[in-house]
Formats: sequence, C-alpha cells, structure tokens
Amino acid sequence: MRISSGWLLGTFASLLLSFAVQPQRANAQTAHTTANTNSTEIPLQRCDRLPVVIVQVNDADKRFLIDTAATSMLNEKSFVSGHAKEIRVQSWNQTTALSARVVSIGELKLGSHVLRGVTLPAIDLTALAKACGAPLDGVLGVDLLEQLGVTIDLQRSVARLGIAAPSSSEVTVIAEMEQAMHSCSEAFNDADAAKLAACFDPDFVFSSPAGELRGREQATNHFRQTYFGLTPRVHFSMTTKDQRAVGNVVWSLYDYTIESANIHTSGRGMMLCRKSDDHWYILSMHESPLDSASNRAR
Repeated sequence: MRISSGWLLGTFASLLLSFAVQPQRANAQTAHTTANTNSTEIPLQRCDRLPVVIVQVNDADKRFLIDTAATSMLNEKSFVSGHAKEIRVQSWNQTTALSARVVSIGELKLGSHVLRGVTLPAIDLTALAKACGAPLDGVLGVDLLEQLGVTIDLQRSVARLGIAAPSSSEVTVIAEMEQAMHSCSEAFNDADAAKLAACFDPDFVFSSPAGELRGREQATNHFRQTYFGLTPRVHFSMTTKDQRAVGNVVWSLYDYTIESANIHTSGRGMMLCRKSDDHWYILSMHESPLDSASNRAR
C-alpha cells in the first residue's frame, strides 16, 4: 500500500506539535541524480509504530520522525543556534502562542534530493524522543515531504523520492477507466441525469466545502436541480494531474472547471473509480474551489 504525504497519520506528535505557521520554503531544490524515472528508496526505522528516516542536515546524520499531519520542526536539544520568535502551537482543541527559536539550515538532504536555505522552528522534543526510546532530532512534516517529493511505503518500510512511472498494467487500467469516464463527462454536459446516474456507485460520495452528498440518487438530484435546468447549458471539463491504479481501483487528482453564462467555478479534486462487473463506477469525488469567494460551489 502506497501512502502519500497527503495521508494524515494520527500521532502523538501531530496532536501536540502541529504548527499553525509554515516554515520558510527552501530557496532551491535539486533534481534526481539519475536521469531515469525510477524513484530512490530509503529504508525507514521505527519509533513505536511511526516511521523514522535519517536526514543529512549540514552534512550530519539526523533522525527525523515522519509525521504527515504536522509541519516540520527541530529538536532544540540538537540545534543550539537560532533566534527567538513567537509561534502558534495547535493541538486538537486549542491554539497556544509560544516563544521558540527559529533555526536556519544551510542544506537538508534526503537521498538524492537537497533543500537549501530551510528555516524551521526548534522546540524541546525530549518527551517525544523518550517515547521513541532513541534520539530524535526533528519531525519531517507535510511541508518538507511535499518539497522533497517523498512517498511513504509503510508496507515495504521505505521512503520513495519522487514517484515512479506507472507500470504497463497500470497504464492499461487507467486508459480503460478514462475511456469509460468520457461518457460521464458527456452526460453532465448534455444534462442527461439518467446517464450520469449510471456512472455513480450506489454508495457514491461527493464532498466539497458546501457540504456532502451521499448515494447515487442524492447526488444525481443535486446536479439536476443545480445545473441541468440552466440555459445555456453548463460545461464541465477536467484536466488530470496524476493517476495511480491499484487492482481494479484508479485514484486521480485533477483540476476542473464548470462554466456557463452565469457560473464560473474552478478548483481541484480527487476521484476514486472502481471496475465492477465489467463496468466502471465513480466511488467518490472530493473537490475544493480554488477561489471560494468568486466561485459558485458545486
């Protein structure tokens, strides 16, 4: 099972140490040292059930806990330099203002990927290190994982740098799904509610900032009432950004637009599709408008 940096790991660190402010983005990032599309794999260690990876910070090996629900931070016991700055520490039920040191790192390296000019907060992680039963120099959170292009494979206990190209079998499955979904886009643009309903799994879920729709009938009725009575008709378009296939399930990230004379909605989404009985069904769609102030939510 491949877990990306968007997956939320419920951990002790994420509850107590998720920062409301983001560290400064690195000034530069190197590409892979190899020219092929294969990703670099780095073995993971463990802190209880949580993954730990060795990161080179200014050419010194440091142990970082991987926590995709937290932002990156340093253990002040491991980094003695820096200057004080007020930060806001957010737990599950409150936000607290604290004073912490901010440390500038010249070079942070994971495998063949390098980030330069990284600025991170440093706080006391002694309690977390004791829970691990081993030294802990920091937390590698969602912000730096995204910049480094890291994918966590917990089943194989490795961190992947970059995303390997889909296999030939994945490509075949994805192409088959896309062909089936083309008729679903046509159904929406033709205001054909019956044809669109056939695209949805009986337990289809659609979620957006405006709310959640559950079930084929509820979703179809929503689209019919919101869009299908408009003149001229609305037009839905989708641009796929990334796709992966696992067995008979395809996961897609995409940008979308919905346009008509009076509506312009654009945003990003994630869709899960599954093949069942030689038919492709949409299991779920999760969408977020890029500009909720100017877009009309779907």
